[in-house]
Formats: sequence, structure tokens, C-alpha cells
Amino acid sequence: MSRNRVWVTSAAVTAVALAAGLYLLRAPGDRPLYAADPPTAAAAAGAPSAAQAAGAAAGAGAAQPPPPEAATAAGTAQPQPAAAASAAPRLALPDEAGFRPAAESAALKLWVDDKTAHFKVEHKQSGQTWRSYPDPEQWPKETITGNWRNNLMSPIMAEYIDASNSKSQAKTISWLEDRGALESFQLTAGGFRATFHFTGTQFKIPVEVRMKEDSVETVIYDREIKEGKLSLLNVKLYPLFGSAAYKEQEEGYVVVPDGSGALIRFKPNLTNDKSFYRASVYGADSAFFNEKTARNPLRLPVFGMKAGSRAFVGVMVSGEEYGKLFAAPGGAFGQYYWVTPEWQYRTKYFQATGKKTQTGFFTYSKDRFTVPERVTRYYLLEPGRSDYAAMADKYRTYLIKEKGLKPLRPKSGDVPFYADIIGADIKKGLLWDKYITGTTTTEAADIVKGLLAHGIGNLTVQYAGWQDGGYSSYGGLFPVDSRLGGNEGMKRFIDYAHSERIPVYLTANYTLNSNGRDGFWPMFDGMRDLSGTVLEFENPANREMTTLVSPKFAARLADGDLKMYKELGADGVYYNEGIGQYLNSDFNSRYSASRSEALQSQRGILKQTKEALGGVNVENANLYALDQVDHIHRLADTYSYDIFVDEPIPFAQIVLHGLVTYTSEWSNLREQYRNEFLRSIEYGAYPAYVFTSASSGSMKGAYSIWYYSMDYRDWLEKAAEEYKRFNEALGAVQDKFITGHRALAPNVMETAYEGGQTVIVNYNEQDYSDGRVRVPAQDFIVVKGGLKP
Repeated sequence: MSRNRVWVTSAAVTAVALAAGLYLLRAPGDRPLYAADPPTAAAAAGAPSAAQAAGAAAGAGAAQPPPPEAATAAGTAQPQPAAAASAAPRLALPDEAGFRPAAESAALKLWVDDKTAHFKVEHKQSGQTWRSYPDPEQWPKETITGNWRNNLMSPIMAEYIDASNSKSQAKTISWLEDRGALESFQLTAGGFRATFHFTGTQFKIPVEVRMKEDSVETVIYDREIKEGKLSLLNVKLYPLFGSAAYKEQEEGYVVVPDGSGALIRFKPNLTNDKSFYRASVYGADSAFFNEKTARNPLRLPVFGMKAGSRAFVGVMVSGEEYGKLFAAPGGAFGQYYWVTPEWQYRTKYFQATGKKTQTGFFTYSKDRFTVPERVTRYYLLEPGRSDYAAMADKYRTYLIKEKGLKPLRPKSGDVPFYADIIGADIKKGLLWDKYITGTTTTEAADIVKGLLAHGIGNLTVQYAGWQDGGYSSYGGLFPVDSRLGGNEGMKRFIDYAHSERIPVYLTANYTLNSNGRDGFWPMFDGMRDLSGTVLEFENPANREMTTLVSPKFAARLADGDLKMYKELGADGVYYNEGIGQYLNSDFNSRYSASRSEALQSQRGILKQTKEALGGVNVENANLYALDQVDHIHRLADTYSYDIFVDEPIPFAQIVLHGLVTYTSEWSNLREQYRNEFLRSIEYGAYPAYVFTSASSGSMKGAYSIWYYSMDYRDWLEKAAEEYKRFNEALGAVQDKFITGHRALAPNVMETAYEGGQTVIVNYNEQDYSDGRVRVPAQDFIVVKGGLKP
């Protein structure tokens, strides 16, 4: 955007501009916010801006069809004609005396205020109530003032920018603060619909609330959103739904899907802590600006909150690829703990102005990200089953009923054992890169024989670095490198493995191209950001740049390679560092793909792979891949250690156990060997090792695969010993769901399974005993019938 300006000298125009400027200065809530994430105390008086986030949702979608007719969930209210626009609401919580019934199911009753579109949901049996606004009983204790006091009371808030002004900064405004009007309010068969009109900024955002049997959904219809001269960046709809403040003698926490899962516990006196959680669903989009952080990507679009016996689990059902999760601990913005989707409509990117330099400026995408519906579903839990394990159970049921996941059928009474075998890699040589052999196909058979001889069964092999040039040679994977045995050697190895009933998956990365094979030209086939710049990845080992491949080009290559995998006899492909794990928009005009289109492209190749070969494994997979994968490799088992997050929980593992197999980090690469072994037992993860036939020292200096202890001979005895312990803990519960997880004492954890078996892990250096059980130090026990009360 040019910095040149044409100065208008007309007195009339100048007067209008001054008047508009005075109005903007007067309007509360319209203040620039570019504070770093987390905000400083000074910035806490205003809303967090999109610029604070690490990562961004992205990808411009095409125009979508009109929203469907109102939901037909069971209810008593009949559809009614739309009402005229309401007067500007007062700056206060809604008057519950004016609420009217909107819908009813066997379990729930929905009430609505037709002046603000705030609502409450009553659980008829327990009498518990969830509100879309702060609890009126706790509100008198609220001490926050200014914009955020009004934000907390508002049913919706938006962040926006003036795209016509190159110096404009992102600003946040709530509907109440912006003299909001409620337009087209009407009851429907399952709830109600309305349009929030921000009369100052001129945004019109149509929404619907619809009730299900045991849940309530909030919906934004993107296609009907109206903008004036300002550009919408993001929206939080009913952000305070289910919010609660700390109470003595009452357990409360927010569940965020950070890594394996994490708890933000309710605590007193946090008024000086202004930290909050904000993360993009499915991770950052490389086509836009992203702050560099060490935070785990958000793989599952789910969250929850517990306050005493009242709890809910929220699911981003639709449009989640353009969502972030926002969670505020008590003290960050008032006394309340709250968690909500933050729906992204535009995001920041760097507009380069030179080809060879980093000169340029930051601006926002012009087109609005569009999906048919942005849906959040809130499952309301019963009082007797309201902990994070119950939240995970409800989410698991949702995945089975609506996402196509099926209960696992173990192929053996022994737990799975995953052996990653490294074929080769490269390292820097005197004149050119030097090829380093890790394991030939003949040596791979020796590794398998060694594992079998030590009593390790139910083995799956994932063979990496088999491609021409080794692991760090990206692009043109076939044929198998002749120095490892070539295609014929790989066929012989796979045939041998099959004779032992061992499946073999070939590891593949289609996200990068470093060698120009497959007809790849970076200028034509590389992924581009919104400014048109071809994106590259820097290998930290050699500081060389490798081009990211356009997602649609990568999908075409992967599809074309399937026949060659099949010819080798491979049982499937293990996609790592790419498909099913990373989601990016692409602005290469030849392969243009929005974030939504890239998601569907990835799902398509996973489906095609499974149909062609029979199996698909993915590294640390995103939700959209789960119905296609057979196994999730190296699933995160910890969290990002944000200062306001209190502890990790195995939320993802509770959801997935009994649906799909998963491992944690390779056992021979653990940093805290015993504790991480015990965590795998606690989390229901299966053993995995990474092996070479070559000595570990021979891989020193490799660009990608240089781990300090991979020689399989050094690990056979230890792997066999661990395998027996894994079978002891998990062999009988491979197809069982995890039904409970709790701390019996500090560093003593219990995991409960269907059928009554529990596993108790003691991380302490002293034995644990509570009169019912005794668990040795740094060990675990299995209780077949579960603990007695």
C-alpha cells in the first residue's frame, strides 16, 4: 500500500474528517491494540488484538450457498416472524425476568432475551443453568471497569481494521459498546435467529442458536455478514458462555487441548496476572504472518470448563480451520474464567516490496475467509460426571457418531510395537553432500529378526530414508536408493516381513522439495504466501533453504506414487511432517487453495492411500485425519508450559484410546527415561523405537536424522524388557476406552478402563500406599477389578 497521500484542501471535506475523528476519539472501545501476547497490565484495559496471537487461521474461501433452514431439533417454540430492530440495549446484564422459552428437549430447556439475544440453558433434571453472560450472582463482585466491563456483558465482540488507512491498527469493539441493535430476531423450531448490528462500525453478523438433545449450538452465517467501510478481523460469539469465578471449596478449571491437554485451574487473587491462551486450530498457516513460539499446535478443536459440579465441553463443529481458541484465566479480564472460539475472518501477512531483501510492511488480507457455517456445540454434562475424563468421553462419542471413527479391533493380545528403521541420510562433505547409510534392506531384515528373537511381537515397521538420496533428499522419492538394495531389495524385505505377519509402511514427506525431481520448479510449483513470495524452510543443520511444495501439487504427486508403493508390496504410507499434520493456504495461482480446500485435499490423499494400500499412519495428526488413519505416531504427551497453565492431562489420549493406536516419543530418545516410560503407561501409549544397523556415531552430522542412540543392538534387551511391561499394563485393554483419570496423591496417577481395570503409576522415589494398594517407587501396578472406594 502506497504511503503517498493526496491532500484535500476543501474546507467542507476537512470539517467532515475532523468530525469523524472526534467521534472515533469519543467512542469507547475503539482503541488500538498491538500489545504482545500475553498483554501488559496497561493493555489489559482493552481487548487482545489479532496481532498478539502466535499463528493464524487463513485461506480465502469461495462464495458459499445460503445457510440451511433453521434446525428442527425437538422444541416447543414455533417459528415466528422476524421482529423489527430493537433499540440500543442498556449497558448491563440482561434482565432474566424478561426471558422467554425458545426450545425444549427431553433434557434441556432454552430461554432467550429478545432484546440482547443472550440466552440460558437449563438442565431440567438437575436444575443447573448455563448462561451466555456472566452469572448475575457473582457479578456484583466484579471490579473491572471501562471497555472490558462492557465486553464481558456483551453477547458478541469483534476486532476490525480500517483497510483504507495504512496506519490503522486493529481495534476491538463489543456490540453493547458500539450501540448495538438487534435485527430480525425470530424464534425457530430449535431455538432462535437474529442479526447483531454494530451501528457504529456498521457490521451486521447473523447468528443462530439451536438446541439439540444434550447440547446447544451457536452458529455464524458467513455469507450473510455485512461490512461497511471497515474490515472484520475476528469475532467472539457468546464468549462468556458457561463462565465462572473462583469459589472457595469448589473445584474449577478450564480444559485446553494444548499438546495432550492441559488444565487452567481456578485460583484466587490473580488480578495482577494478565496472561491468556490463544492458539490457532490445526496450527499456524505459513501463508500468513506467524509469531515464532514453542507452543504445541492445537490438533483437536475442543475445549471445556468445570465449575463445581457444573461443566460443559465445547466442540468447534464446522469452520474450525478458521478458528482460534481463546481462554482467559480469572484476573486477566475481570474475575471470570472463560474459554471461547475466536473466529478468524482476516489475518496479517507481510507484503514484501523487494525480491532479495526483507523490505516490506505488514497488512491484512483483503478478502474475508468464508465457510458456510461456523458452529460451536456446547455439550452440557450431568453433575455426577463432570470432570475432564467425562468431557473426553463426550467428545469421543461425538467422533464416533459424527466423524466416522470406529472402535479398535486389536490383531493380537500383545500390544503393538513400532520400529522406525532409518535407511540413510546425508551430511555436509568436502565438495558435496555425503551419503550416510543407516540400514540397508538386508540389514532391516536382521533388525526384525533380532526383535522377534527377543520376544517382541505385534510388530509394525516404518522404513524412513529409503528414497534416492536419503532422508534429507526431498522430492522424487522413487526408486528406492540402490545403495540400500533398490526396489528389488525393498520387495525382498517386505516379503520377508509379511512371512512373519509384519506390516511395513514406507515413510514419506511430500511437503518439501530440495532436489527438483518430479518436474518441480520452485517458481511455478512452490507454495506462496499472500504477498506472492515462494515459501522456504531453513534446515537448521546446514542452513540451506528448501522450498515448500504447493499442497495441491503435493497431493498430485502422492496420488501418482501410490502404484509404486503397491508394486513394492507396502502395507501403507507413514506421512510425517506434512499431510494430516500441517495445514496451509496457498496463493500460487496455478494451485491456489484456501485453508478449507487444503484440508479437503489432504483428506482426499489419505483416503486414496488407504483404499490403494490398506493403511495410513500420520505423525501427531490433526482431527480431520483421524477417520482415515490406522495409527498416530509420536502423539504429543505434554503441554507448552505457559505460566498460567497448571498441569498436563491425557485428554487426547482419553479420547483416542480404543479408537486408534498411538505412541509417544521414541523410547530410545527419551530425555527423562524412567518418567517418560511411566507416562506412556499412564497415557495408554504403545512402545516405539527408532533404529539403524549402523553405529549411532556413524550418523553424526546428518542433516535430519542424527540421534545419539539408534544402534538397534544396544536396545534389544531393554526393548524386550519394556515390551513385557507394556503388555502387563495395556495388553488386556487395547480395545477399551479410558473411563477415568485422577491423582490419588501427588505424583501418583490412576487411569481407569472399561471393564474395571486400572493402572496406577507412582512417579515418586518412595513407595506409595493408601491402605488399599501399594505401588513401588518409580513403577506401576495393574488392578484388575479397579480400586475399592
